[in-house]
Amino acid sequence: MKNFETALNEHIALIPAQLTELLAERFRAESIVAMKHLVPMGIANILHEQALRVLAASAARREMELAVTGGTPRAYHSVGRDTIAAQRGPVTDFFESDALRAYLSRIAGEKLFKVPYAPEEYIINSQQRPGDTHGWHWDDYTFALIWMVEAPTPWEGGRVEYVPDTSWDKADPKGCLERTLKTREVRSRYFEAGTCYLMRANTTLHRVAPINCGTRRTVIVFTYASEADLCDPNISHETMEAIYAPEVEAAA
Repeated sequence: MKNFETALNEHIALIPAQLTELLAERFRAESIVAMKHLVPMGIANILHEQALRVLAASAARREMELAVTGGTPRAYHSVGRDTIAAQRGPVTDFFESDALRAYLSRIAGEKLFKVPYAPEEYIINSQQRPGDTHGWHWDDYTFALIWMVEAPTPWEGGRVEYVPDTSWDKADPKGCLERTLKTREVRSRYFEAGTCYLMRANTTLHRVAPINCGTRRTVIVFTYASEADLCDPNISHETMEAIYAPEVEAAA
């Protein structure tokens, strides 16, 4: 396979401008948009291969309820950024790609930056047991790109449920969550394996619904900052530190 960045550049250059404009329009309207064309099939395949290999070798089980998000649950297997980065494989190349970040910026309508907090750059999450879920939350940084490695069928759970144009009150997370769910419509989307979706994740309350028996939902989560994020003193990392405490502490 040719150089990763060269392959991405050549592929992105062939994406029709009309399609990019349509994706940008949908993102403005919904704060979330799905993409099937983002990378060549060869890159998609090696992303999947690395994710599944690292997951099988190094995943840790995460089960907890997080006070900072209103007591919502987390139940899944996961691999942190540093374990993935140690391989210097396609997941890292994907995150580091200038061409990819520039293209996503066109869809987002503003420039995307690498997050200034390494543990948030990219992680792998896998719901594998009946009831596994990634409970209601907002993200610390503005943008998340979620790559679907494995997906349940539409009737097996694991749908993304979300409420756009909302805000996270860290002083009263439980009350904020309850008010939002009581007063706003919850939308739902299904994403199949091999696709990805971009989300404005800091102002979109979202969760991954529990999965049913005998299925898996595995994703690579890439996080990007907006320009405003880079100088926002209110951004903190309680969620990441709670979920990945041993790894984050070891890296500090």
